This record gives sequence, structure tokens and C-alpha cells, in this order.
Amino acid sequence: MMKKVLFILAFVCTSGYTFGQISSLPAAESFDAAFVEGTPSTFIPNWTGNTVAPPSTRIFRDDVDFNSAPAALSIIPTSSFNGDVQVSLNLTSYQSVAVSFLAKSMLNGAGTRDAVLTMSTSIDGGTTWIGSVQVASLPNANQTAFTTYTYALPAEANNQASVLVRFFVTRGATGTSTAAKLVIDDVTIQQVSTPQLAVSLNSLSFSQVLGVPSQSQFVNVSGSNLVGNVTLTAPANFEISLAAGSGFTTSLSLAPTSGTLLLTPIYVRLNNVATGSSLGTLTVVSSNATTQNVALTGDTTVATVTDPSPLAIAENSSTSVFSTWDGGSAAGTYPANMVFWTHATADPDLTTLFMEDWTCLYNLTTRSRFNGEGDNGVSFINTGNSQFTGVCDGSDPTQVTGTAVTNGRAGAIVMAFNTTSVTNASVITVNWTGRTILKNLRAYGLRMQYRIGNGGGNGNVGWLEFPQTEEYLSGEDATSELKTTTLPQSCNGQAMVEVRWVYYYISGTGARAQLALDDVNVSVTILGTPSFTAANEFTLYPNPSTKGVVYLSTAQDLTVYDIVGNLVMSKKGATTIETTGLSTGIYLVKTAEHITKKLVIE
Repeated sequence: MMKKVLFILAFVCTSGYTFGQISSLPAAESFDAAFVEGTPSTFIPNWTGNTVAPPSTRIFRDDVDFNSAPAALSIIPTSSFNGDVQVSLNLTSYQSVAVSFLAKSMLNGAGTRDAVLTMSTSIDGGTTWIGSVQVASLPNANQTAFTTYTYALPAEANNQASVLVRFFVTRGATGTSTAAKLVIDDVTIQQVSTPQLAVSLNSLSFSQVLGVPSQSQFVNVSGSNLVGNVTLTAPANFEISLAAGSGFTTSLSLAPTSGTLLLTPIYVRLNNVATGSSLGTLTVVSSNATTQNVALTGDTTVATVTDPSPLAIAENSSTSVFSTWDGGSAAGTYPANMVFWTHATADPDLTTLFMEDWTCLYNLTTRSRFNGEGDNGVSFINTGNSQFTGVCDGSDPTQVTGTAVTNGRAGAIVMAFNTTSVTNASVITVNWTGRTILKNLRAYGLRMQYRIGNGGGNGNVGWLEFPQTEEYLSGEDATSELKTTTLPQSCNGQAMVEVRWVYYYISGTGARAQLALDDVNVSVTILGTPSFTAANEFTLYPNPSTKGVVYLSTAQDLTVYDIVGNLVMSKKGATTIETTGLSTGIYLVKTAEHITKKLVIE
């Protein structure tokens, strides 16, 4: 056995941990000395644990299970305790350092959880940890033999004066009750000359909706003493890249610098062209280094959302598309030329994919739902729970336990237009109202997006943002805002143009905002008509204005609304607006040509 070398160079204190440094390599530790108990405690020179307790609990000197007599280090993770053991190193004169040790698991209680060992490195006193690697996941069973494990410190630790190496032990995420006891013995810390490769994870799991690549995840790759490039190869149906959102391919080659590859994130995604399960191994290879493998698994499913029947619109027209929806409407029905889409995410962002149409009732009062709001349109609200199947379809209105709808959360309202009769000499404008039914604590928004066509039948492809973001953000209870959105000219002359309002999470905790879409109107105006020219040219001045007279640059038939949507005044052929009797705030001035301008009164 290598003789233990423990030179204490200096003392450092980080996050309550105080310990000396090993400053000469190689160094070894067999945990022969008695442990000092405490929280946190330097239980032997240079080694600190977050809770060192009497035998058989937490972190302790194990004189029953060991590789070399008389003892070893044992750690038992619980639901409320993760073992955190750190050793401090001064590597001023060293590089390509590796930690090798023996480990096994032993039965602890009747549980079925693994003990999971993750190792990482800090070069800033424990503020941040790098080079994190899940080294082992060992079962809650009596293993008769020890296994050798090696952790290569990331190259960032080379020649650093203050380095912490962390042994972090948690209980496995699967299984029940207690986790195994993890036994560690005969630790060796030394500089190595052989090529070393390291990956931060040994497995990744993905979910994909057919037609759209999955969200990417990353694994860090690093190496030292390398004599050739590092080659990464993805298995079938998976792709890798050096960037999170682009450049995906099936293989990559990384060139080390002077034999060193610093921590490099490799982004991985599932991109299967068929439904079903995928599995394989991402291999990381370099000459004379031990090949590192990352197990990849994934599942590709198909979305079943449908497209609404498009409403044909003509030039010089104004059509009310949607203004009311009754809470008593039958399950699985939708307003004309509209459909409602759902997903499984409690707090969706703008990348969440839609999986099914809403087929539930519209008068539900609990759990995630679309609600008919009568003259206030239709509202979205999500909770932490999806709808129960019986409550959803009406077969068991009192259901409080049991099966829930997998994709039962409110996601988007989709509307379709046929614009084949609209020429490029016209502009299409969609006027709509966003409402806050209940503000609640968690802020949400309605983001309007568009696409030409129907994505080849795939509800999750082809969607575009407007040149200027079009959205309504949750406000105070029972408030609303009129919005005017002009479709890009590329939408003219199309057999199918779809627009959608996506209900998405912004910030906060607690109950989610209940938002509604209401009063959707689409108008088509020929660019060359005098009325359109006048509508585009009119301005309000002064704006902002103190109370008094506000002038219009051209006469307009107009209506004025306050910010909550209440009608304030209506005038024909107006050239001025008298604001003396109005309160300070924001007002919306809407013309007969459906052009809306904001007026601020100070």
C-alpha cells in the first residue's frame, strides 16, 4: 500500500469548512486514524465532512466493512441528508491529477435505493463546482468485492494553489425507503502521465415530439495528457453539437491544446424520424485513453392536434371572428374557425410542444382548464394538476382521485384564414382583446404567433414571431387591453394562414394568472384607398398631453377606450379630443378603419 503523505501547507475556510491542504503528491489515505465528530468537521487531517456522526449514521469510520484494516470511510445518505466529504489540495506544481479509490455498497435497511457518488472540483473555495462526474451508483445490497474507481480532475485545476475535491453521496431517485451504505477505502491522489478522458454524466434521457428535435441537454467532456484529437460519435437517431441550438451533426472532433482539453459542453438531442424508443451510446474516444461512454435513451411520440377550418376573407372587408363562448358549450366543440390545443407542462414556456386538442368541458372550476367566459371570450388557467378523465368528459363529475388526462393543460388558441382573395395591394389586420380574469401570483402572457400553411400536418413546426412582439401580459383583476396586429404581407394570397395565442409562464410562484382571449376581428384594407392613407397618416398631438385639447392631424370617426376597455367617448369626423374631464392614464383611440393609437394623459 502506498504510504500516506499529508503535508499541511495552509488552512483555508470556505462555507464553514476549515482544513489543511495536501501539498505533495502522491498522497494516500486509508482512514486508519480515529475520526473527529462534528458538523462540519475535519475528521482526519485534510478531510472534512458536513456531518460526522457515531458509527452507522451519516459519515463515519467503518471498522466493520473495509478493504484494508482496520477501517474505511462509510457514508449513508437519507431523504434529508447528503454526504459531503471534501479534501483540499495545493496543486501549484502539479497537473493531470487523478483520484483513485476502492468502493462498494452494503445493505442498509430494507430499502431499494442506490447510493449515488458524484465527484467534482472547485478552484474558487467551493463557490462553484466544475468537472462534475457521477462516478458510481451502487445498489442497497451486500457487495462482496471492492471495485476500483478513478476521477480525473478537470484541467482547470492544473497548477492551482487551492483545489477542493468533493465526494458527494446521495440516495437514488428511484426505489423506495433506505439507500445503500457506500464504503470508500484506500484513496490515492497522484499526478498521472497516461492520457485521461472524462465525461460529466454517464446517461441522458430525452422526450421528442415527431417532427421537432427534442430539447438539447449537455455533457461536459475534458481530458489531459492527450496525444490525439477527441472524437465523439452519436448513435442512430441522436445528434451532437458544440452549441445548444444549432450545428447538430452525428460526430465531432475536438483538438486539445498541448495535450489538454478544457471542460467542453457537448449538446445532445434526439431527432428520430419515426415514433418509438431510441437507445444507444455516445462514445468519446482519444488515442491511448480509456473510452468514455454516455448511455442515451429517448422516446418519440406523435402529436394529434388538429387544424381549424380556415375562414375566407376578402379585400375591403371587416369580419368579427370571435366574441363570445358559453361555459355550457359541449365538450370537444370550438368556436367557428378555431381550435384549442393542450400539453402536459404545468408552467409552459414558448418552446413547449402541443400534443392534443382540448376535449373537455368548458365550465370546470378546478385543475387546469379552458373556461367559457360568455361575452368575455374564453380563458386559460393551469394549475399543478391536469384534469381527471371523468370530470373532463362528464362521465364522473365528482371524480377526485384516479386517472388524469396526460395532456390536459391549457396551451393555445388557434385560428385559421384563407387569404387567397387578398392581393399584395392590401393589408390584413387582426384586432383582439386580451383579458385578465384573475391576476393571481404567477404572471402569464398570451403570445401571438403565425405560420403560413399548417406545417405539413404537424402542429409544432413553422410558427413565426411577428416583426414586433405581439402579446398580452397579465394585469390586474378584470382588466383588458385592445391589441392590433398586422399580418406580414407574405400572408396575403394563401390558402391557409394560421395564427395562435400561446398561454405561457413568465415569473412568480403560487396560483397562475387566468387570461382570456376576446373580440377577435379581422379587417382587410386596400393600401391605395384614401381611407387607408388617412388612417395611416393621422397622428395625435400633443402626446403625451396634459389635460386639455388633443388634436388629430386628419379628421377621423373614432372611439376612445380606457386601458381596461371601457368606452369613454365616440365622435364622428373628429379633429380634436377634449380630455379635460378624463383621468390621467393611458387611453386607446380607435378609428373606423380599425387603426388603434395610444394616448397618454399626464
